[in-house]
Amino acid sequence: MNVKLKDGLIGHWPFEGDTGRNCRLEVGNHAGLRFGTGDFSIALWLLTDAQTGDIVGDLISKFDPEARRGFTLGVVTNTGATTTAQANYRNVHFGIDNGKLDPVWTDCGRPGRAVQIQGLGAWRDQLYAGTFEQGADERGHLWRYGGGQQWVDCGSPPDGANAVSSMAEFDGQLYCTSGRYNPIGSRLGPAKNTRPGGHVYRVDADGCWTDCGQPGAEDATPEDKVVAGYETGKADEATSLTVYRGQLYVTSHHRRGAFVYEGGKNWKNIGPNERLFSFTIFQDRLYALVNGGPIYRYEGGSDWTYCGRPERADQIYSAVTYEGDLYVGTWPDSVLFRYRGGETWKHIAKTGYEMEIMGMALYNGKVYCGSLPMANAWRLDRDGWTFVGNVDNTPTVYLRRLWSLAVYRGKLFGGTLPSGHILSLEAGRMATCDRSLPGGRHHIAAVRVGGRLRLHLDGRLVAESSSFNPDDYSLNNDQPLRIGFGVGHPFRGTMSDLRLYNRALAPDEVAHLAEERK
Repeated sequence: MNVKLKDGLIGHWPFEGDTGRNCRLEVGNHAGLRFGTGDFSIALWLLTDAQTGDIVGDLISKFDPEARRGFTLGVVTNTGATTTAQANYRNVHFGIDNGKLDPVWTDCGRPGRAVQIQGLGAWRDQLYAGTFEQGADERGHLWRYGGGQQWVDCGSPPDGANAVSSMAEFDGQLYCTSGRYNPIGSRLGPAKNTRPGGHVYRVDADGCWTDCGQPGAEDATPEDKVVAGYETGKADEATSLTVYRGQLYVTSHHRRGAFVYEGGKNWKNIGPNERLFSFTIFQDRLYALVNGGPIYRYEGGSDWTYCGRPERADQIYSAVTYEGDLYVGTWPDSVLFRYRGGETWKHIAKTGYEMEIMGMALYNGKVYCGSLPMANAWRLDRDGWTFVGNVDNTPTVYLRRLWSLAVYRGKLFGGTLPSGHILSLEAGRMATCDRSLPGGRHHIAAVRVGGRLRLHLDGRLVAESSSFNPDDYSLNNDQPLRIGFGVGHPFRGTMSDLRLYNRALAPDEVAHLAEERK
């Protein structure tokens, strides 16, 4: 070891051989782990499989969830976020907190003439939004965030549908779905643009939209035609694009079953015989949330296992994994349930007087959600949901939604209906790498230096937090140091050469560690 790299080294876990595979280790609270307001660094090697490692999960943390004090480092996949489904996919997140929260949400603008932000997600170091527009001559659009209140128009689906409902990155390219959204469900009257959607498109780097087919187009039945609500029986709205074990999946909401992409314009229906709304990934398995209340787990081929129905749930729009458990949000009672295995779900907490839990996301060690009909934001705490602001107070409407959530550049972004605005909130400070971590072997280093957090990948600086006053962020708490588990998904992969320093590593030292084992 370089002599200089021994300075300030307070913990070193080599995890040689198979000892670092899916590791779980707890280190008791110790004075040496109380970093206070000072600098510190984490460095490690990580090996993951891109084909089966959709969830990487928690790397290391020392975090008190009730005081919201401490630090977390992990590779985060947020799934089950309404129609977006996969708002964050294998993004490296490094965060600290000391109970800090913006007093209000920041308005990040309205993309075009959006009425609803149906899709929201971070891919390729950018934040993208898919919108619904209400006018008879208006279409849904894909937008890229340009900072402040600026949004860059990335085009509309060629089928002319009124909504871009979902996005995902697959094989290094961005895919979108189109839909004919019916705003009657949001008490906004019938759709004025009635052109059917239901296509999946690949949006190429040159801005071209390539048609990748219409799930369900080849196997419509008379029953499907009734469910779809128009004459062709094809999918009217494709939603919830999700990458799982190297394949691309989609639901249609108006058609029964899930669909897996087979290339070209071909999609295969793999069941179950239900109207699916969204997907979530939990413990390396794909789960389907049903527009009717049941939940199913995918077993491969066309086999699904029924996992029960939370009490009184008629619709399930969202899911999140928190502290190793799967949670879902429901309509019409706006109740959060935790999965207990088999067909059993436990009632956890209700969001005030709301009726529905919309998008959910793990953000800087805590779970946040949006709601209907008040478009409020909530944070999950020990005693239930804590109100953290209203994001849409449009008058003269009956229903308002905080529909979509995604983490980007250290902040939580939310998309609304009916104002069509996107807003952001900062809790503590985070440095986030807003692109999918490729499979294979990578070196990760997280550094707190002065009033910044820095995140390095393979020796290169890839993200920084916004600035802060170091004196405001004492991280001292009585929690143990947790390796391989903690605030989100348990770790899946192989970890080695984990180092913890009570000082800030310099960029050249990070580069040296990243080169040392190549």
